[in-house]
Amino acid sequence: MNHLNSVLLEGVLTDDPRKVELAEAPAETRLVKFDLASDRYYMGRDGEKKVETVFVPVQCWGTLGDKALDRMRKGMTSRVVGRLRLCRWMGSDGTARRGMEIVAEHVEFRTPKSSGRSDPALEVIEGENGESDRAGEPEVLYRI
Repeated sequence: MNHLNSVLLEGVLTDDPRKVELAEAPAETRLVKFDLASDRYYMGRDGEKKVETVFVPVQCWGTLGDKALDRMRKGMTSRVVGRLRLCRWMGSDGTARRGMEIVAEHVEFRTPKSSGRSDPALEVIEGENGESDRAGEPEVLYRI
């Protein structure tokens, strides 16, 4: 039985999406990653308005990744629906690392206000059903 593992995150792309070369995967397996910065505003105990920002890495596999790489740019507001995944990799210093990432199943994004458009267009991109599950997970290794 699968347990519920569902994430919805909205934020701003901190950089352009990037294609990741996979160490041990078939040539047709494609992975694109980007990071979202998501702000949470709240009132502190001192009555001051405060902000907490989290930076979350996002994985997009296959056609979803191709579309994200082609259409998304730094500064765009994006909403990602997916699942959490624990990733393990080797750092450049040879140390084993791990962290949580979102494996995207659905991505929405808007062009940034600075683009000059008066009505930022909303675009929705989705991968093919189960594409991220066929992409070589759960033991895909990649280099940073």
